[in-house]
Amino acid sequence: MDYEYSQRRRTFIAIAITLVLGPAAFLLTRGDDDNSAQPEITVIGTTPPSGSDATVAPTAPTATDVMGTSPVEVLSGDGPGSADDPATIAIPRPPQGVTGVATFSREISDVADCVVGAVGVPFEAVVTVTNLDNSMQIDCINNVGGARPEEAVVLHADAFLQIADLTDAPVPVRITW
Repeated sequence: MDYEYSQRRRTFIAIAITLVLGPAAFLLTRGDDDNSAQPEITVIGTTPPSGSDATVAPTAPTATDVMGTSPVEVLSGDGPGSADDPATIAIPRPPQGVTGVATFSREISDVADCVVGAVGVPFEAVVTVTNLDNSMQIDCINNVGGARPEEAVVLHADAFLQIADLTDAPVPVRITW
C-alpha cells in the first residue's frame, strides 16, 4: 500500500471525527445542569452598632470628585516669584578636555609620565586619558617634553596596555585634566 495514500486517509478520518465529535460534545454539555451538585452558600455579614451614623469618616476628603481624586492643594513654602524676576538657568562649565589619538613609546622612562601634544593642556598637570572604544582610563603626568603634533598623547607602553592592546595603536581617546 502506498504510504502517502494511507497518510491522507488517516488525516481525513481524524478531521471527520473532529468535525463530528467537537460540536456534539458542545451540544451535549449545554443546559440541564444538576443544581443538587452545587454547594449551598451562606452569607455572613456584620451590622453596624445601633448608635452609629452611616456618614463619611472624618479622615476622608470632603471634596473628592467622582473619580476619587482629592482637590489640588498648595504646598507650604515660598510662594511663586513675581513675574518680573528673571529665570535662573544653571549652565555647567565646559569640560576641560580634548579628543584625539593616543599611542605609546618605550622611550618614556616612567610609567606615570606622558607626552601630551594637545593644545591647552598645562605642563605638570595630571591628565586622565580615556579610551573612547572601551571606556578604559588611566592617569598620567604631562611632564615629558617634545610634544608630537600628530598624536594628542603618547603614553609609556605599559601604561598604554592598561587602556588598549599595543596592536590597536593609535586609539581614539578623550583627554581631561
